[in-house]
Amino acid sequence: MKIGIITFQCAHNYGAVLQAYALKEYLKTLGYSVNIINYRPRYIVNAYKKNNLRNWLSRDPYKCIIRLFIELIVKPIRIKRWYAFENFMNRYLDLHPYKRNEDFSEYNVLVLGSDQIWNPGITGGKFDGVYFGNDAKCKIVSYAASSRFEKLSKQQKDFFSNALQKIEHISVREDSLASLLQPLIDKEIKIVIDPTLLAGRRIFDKIAIPSKKNKYLLLYQIGQWKELNRLAVKIAKKLNLEIIEITSHPIIPKSGLIQTASPSEFIGYFQNASFVVTTSFHGLAFSLIYNKEFYCLKQKSNSDLRLLSLLNKLDLDNRCLEIGEEPNFEVINYSKVNEKLNREVELSLKYLEIALN
Repeated sequence: MKIGIITFQCAHNYGAVLQAYALKEYLKTLGYSVNIINYRPRYIVNAYKKNNLRNWLSRDPYKCIIRLFIELIVKPIRIKRWYAFENFMNRYLDLHPYKRNEDFSEYNVLVLGSDQIWNPGITGGKFDGVYFGNDAKCKIVSYAASSRFEKLSKQQKDFFSNALQKIEHISVREDSLASLLQPLIDKEIKIVIDPTLLAGRRIFDKIAIPSKKNKYLLLYQIGQWKELNRLAVKIAKKLNLEIIEITSHPIIPKSGLIQTASPSEFIGYFQNASFVVTTSFHGLAFSLIYNKEFYCLKQKSNSDLRLLSLLNKLDLDNRCLEIGEEPNFEVINYSKVNEKLNREVELSLKYLEIALN
């Protein structure tokens, strides 16, 4: 059986690239022939350009000069990072070219997901039909599709109730999304685990580049957040650890800041970390995969719904602190956590077996 995957494989984001790799590799272990379809929409490609000068321009001449000065410093970093991601994608993702108005007829099954493929905040301000299999002339299923909705407008409800009809088997990553979508259709919506957690360390160890650092706290955040930085410093001081920070945020380099790690190196930093502090869903996922002590920090927006949903499922709600809350350094009982994770993996595998056959 030949399977095509449509996801966010071209985003220069560790979680996006590694969840794509994970699902592809896991399906291969089940005996399927699998490609990731190299759909590269402009709204994603433009966000990760090597040269992004437009983002640094300003009507204020003073701000423009400052931003251009910073750009001269960070541009080589951005270029190195761009190549690190592109090289990884070309080497590991088994990419298959996407043709405009592709009907995917060469595949037996088209798998939509994982990641936030149903989030119009990412897909150019509107739903992208490709991520719903609009033109597909083969069986369509979704795996761990995600979004960031707290509620749906009437227009969004109408869209989903129509778009989901042609998807034969539907699964999403979060309980919250399932509860929003289930009333709109007759088919049962399953909740499954993220592909990174489905694949586990056995698959990631094959491509990891181990960190040469020892005794460090790994700080991973998408942007820059002072409260999270303070929490990391507090924990590192208590445990006598060096802080290593992985970021994609274009800031002036400093000691301990990693801005050009490849996805393989990213895995390696989690493998060897003594402690992790993160606000990222996939930062949490890799902490769990490698059984690391960790803390997250609760954000004011709804951007951490995915993270909170996973913590709740594993009875780890106490690992996400409120701003100003003190960590208690209670050791995580990973025998219990892994038991719960394994149950989720079994349920997700059962879904895939039914959906793909």
